[in-house]
Amino acid sequence: MKTVFDPNPGNRELKFLEQQLMSFNCSRIEGYAYEDFLIKSIDDTGAVVAGLHGQVGGGWLYIQALWVAEAHRGRGMGKELLASAEKVAVEKGCSGAYLYTYSFQSPGFYERSGYRIFGTLEGFCDDHSKYFMKKRL
Repeated sequence: MKTVFDPNPGNRELKFLEQQLMSFNCSRIEGYAYEDFLIKSIDDTGAVVAGLHGQVGGGWLYIQALWVAEAHRGRGMGKELLASAEKVAVEKGCSGAYLYTYSFQSPGFYERSGYRIFGTLEGFCDDHSKYFMKKRL
């Protein structure tokens, strides 16, 4: 047996590892699963100008990604997407939400929405911090 470093893993191998871990977790936690969802804002041409990728599982909402096009920032779109995701989570029985964000991505936006920092990685990519945040729903 040997350990091999693969600097270019294929999707098939990555998916295999994820499936193995998911299978193990399912054997230990009854009902263990995650449901992905997407909430998006589209303009008159059908172009996506904002979106949120969320996952619901284990009684928690995970905000995987929240993005608003620069031209549309400051209009409440991010707040609306976040509130919509939290509503979905509550309807699915979640008691909380969590995410991570960077120091340059406006963690204050999440704090104003009730999220609190519970962990920080300073010096992430040299000059930045990575904040782990959560909120009880």
